[in-house]
Parts: sequence; C-alpha cells; structure tokens
Amino acid sequence: MRRKGGFSLIELLVAVAVLGIVVMYLTRTFTAQQRTYQVVDQVSEAQQNMRAVAALLERDVRQAGFMVPDGGAVCGIDSTNAPDTLFVSDAEVINPDGFTQPELGAKAAGYAGGNGSDELTLTAVFPATSGALALDNEPSFDSDNDSTADSDFREGAGAILFDFANPERGRACGVVTDVQPANQITVNFANSLVAFNGSIHTTADLRVVPAHVYQIVNGNLERDGLVLAPDVEDFQVAYFYDLNEDGDADDNEFAGAADEPAYVAGSDDWEPSELREVRLNFVTRSRSEDANTGFQEGLFEATENRAALTANDGFRRRVHTATIRLRNVGTRDLPV
Repeated sequence: MRRKGGFSLIELLVAVAVLGIVVMYLTRTFTAQQRTYQVVDQVSEAQQNMRAVAALLERDVRQAGFMVPDGGAVCGIDSTNAPDTLFVSDAEVINPDGFTQPELGAKAAGYAGGNGSDELTLTAVFPATSGALALDNEPSFDSDNDSTADSDFREGAGAILFDFANPERGRACGVVTDVQPANQITVNFANSLVAFNGSIHTTADLRVVPAHVYQIVNGNLERDGLVLAPDVEDFQVAYFYDLNEDGDADDNEFAGAADEPAYVAGSDDWEPSELREVRLNFVTRSRSEDANTGFQEGLFEATENRAALTANDGFRRRVHTATIRLRNVGTRDLPV
C-alpha cells in the first residue's frame, strides 16, 4: 500500500509560527515606512509652503514705500511671546503715471489715538475725480459691490497712518473693518502715534495709505485676511536702520534685541527714512506629531526677540529667514 504524503501536526505548527513571525516583521516594517512617509510628506509640505509664502512676502516688502512717503512704507507690531504682525504699503493699487513726487496718501481726519477702532474721513492730496479713497485717481477695489471699483482700501486689508510733517511720531497701523465710498474708512488700530504738541490727533497733515497685513491667525499665516499657508507656528520681523547715514544698515543698528522692541515708534533714532532692510523669520511645522513614538526631540524655534520655549514635542519644524533691502525708502528727499 502506497504511503500518503502530508505534514505532521508539529510541522504545521512550526510553519504557522514562522509565517506569523514573518507577517509580524513585515507589518512592523510597513508601519514604520508609512510613518516615515507621513513625516517626510509633511516636512516637504512645510518647505513648499515656506518657499511660496517667502516669494510673496519678499515681493511685498521690496515694493514697500512705492509712491508713498517713507512714513507709510512699513509698520509692525512686535511681540516677545506671540507672533509679530507686519504691515507694508500696497504697491499694487498705485499707478505712478502722472505723479512725480512720492507724496500719495490720503489726508485723514478723525483719528483719536490709542488702540481700537477709529472712523477716518479722507481728503485727496491731489485733485481726484474718483474721490479720496483712490490715491492715484484709479480705484482698485469695489467696496460696495456695485461692479465698479471705488476705493484703494478694502475690508480685511491694512492701513498705515503717519504724520507727514512730523515722521518722528512713528506709525499707527491696523486692519480696515469698513469702507464707505463717500470717503470714510474704519480702521481697528493695533498701536498709536506719539502725541504731538500735547495732542495725539491735532496735526497739520495726518495721512493714511492702504497696506497688506501679514499675521498668524489660528496657526495660519494670513495676508489681508486670506490664508496663505497653514501650520505656521511663528512669524518674527526685525528692522535695520542706517543711523550714521552711510547708506548701509549695520548689525549694531538692529532693532530686535531682547532689550529693544523690534518696532520703535516715536523715537528720533528711528526715522522712517533711515529704514534700510527688513528681516523676516517664520517657522512652519508638520501638521501632526511624528508618528514614530520614539521621536520627542521637536523644539519650538525662537527667532529674533521671541522668548524661547523649552518643552519638547513630536513636531518637525523648518525655519525660513530672508533679509530684504527696501527699494523705495530713504532714497529721496520729500517736501514738508
């Protein structure tokens, strides 16, 4: 009688055990690779966000001050325990044809000073058929949704207020919350001008210009209220001035050390015409913590005068730094 082939129970158990070990090993390898892929994908996304945002930011900063007085070029809100906020004049709304003096900027009345909301009544510096809300006679935005552009200011964007005759008073900047085509805008100011002759608002020539505003809201970097990039953890700005008037901004002129706020308003040492460079720092991080449970080496990246945090976590971070020289500030003498 022929003997039938087959496996004994012991052989079968050994085979099952070996197969289980192989499957477990492959599963662990696949899981580790998947986690690594997720980390690499998120880090790559953070780097791409940095490159895209940096290009736009650098372009806006480079064009700051285009056809407007130096006092309206750049304004910043500094913080040592939160992200900074940056305002730069909006060059996109200005057509320079016919204008030879960088004097554009609507005259403003109704500024009360301090932080908070003010309704400003604007008067055109130059005769304008389109009204005071258009600096160059050509409005860019439709503020009342009637399909016709009527303003260079828009809700959600920024505004920079300055004293044209007394630039040492600093700058006040805020977000535009309402635009009335009649020639009024409402601005929620985040800082204040320095008082002049005992008064915060009495002056011969307060002016306001439209601006782009960059700020972090709920972990997103926004420009004029629109999200540019998610998962941006911090945004810090430093300002370099030419105090000795040699045309260059030196390290010892850096306004961002721990004992000096990054933005100084109203100091004689910080004339807007002396501003030469702006340094931008922003930190992006992965959407979620590293899935590899052994990684707990993530650390908050503090730049400029931002206070450091010491607690480690599982997030991966990238830092982007760019220093931009201003093309339109401090390059000409303005009439007073």
